[in-house]
Amino acid sequence: MPKSGRKKYRPPAVLALFADPHQLLHAIQEFREKGYRGLDTYTPYPVHGLSEAMGLKESWMPRVTKGGFFTGACLAFIFEAWTMAWAWPINIAGKPFVSVPAYMPVTFEGGILIAGISTFCAVLIAARLIPAPNFTSLDASLTNDRFGLYIPVRPYESASVQEILRELGAEEVKNLA
Repeated sequence: MPKSGRKKYRPPAVLALFADPHQLLHAIQEFREKGYRGLDTYTPYPVHGLSEAMGLKESWMPRVTKGGFFTGACLAFIFEAWTMAWAWPINIAGKPFVSVPAYMPVTFEGGILIAGISTFCAVLIAARLIPAPNFTSLDASLTNDRFGLYIPVRPYESASVQEILRELGAEEVKNLA
């Protein structure tokens, strides 16, 4: 299928590259105090304190996983009970048709299966990989040895933001128009 010639719109922004994670954290705090929102970071490894500095809320992903687990466990238990008690009842050594201990392994595995599938789908949606990935690399060194700070700016703010970033210790500052 041929692609259209239009590019996806990206608002004007500034990308700053830092060598030290502490400089990155300091820059984030400075810009959050100045009222900038929509900041994003790119790091080669997890940085302690980055979530707090960015002001990120707690993730909703654990709730999706728990909901998927309980849904899967309930569906597995109901399916087993329906199969053994109503659809094909077989009296095995006089045991009850609905036996909770006998159903636990399949109930647990059904919960794990649906929890995994629901978490996988939620990650795809949260990472915006559905319907299609549209990502262009901002800088090749971001996942190797440098820390990046992406700041959406108004066009008239770009020069002042770049100057502030240089003062805060950014090795390189790029204007992304």
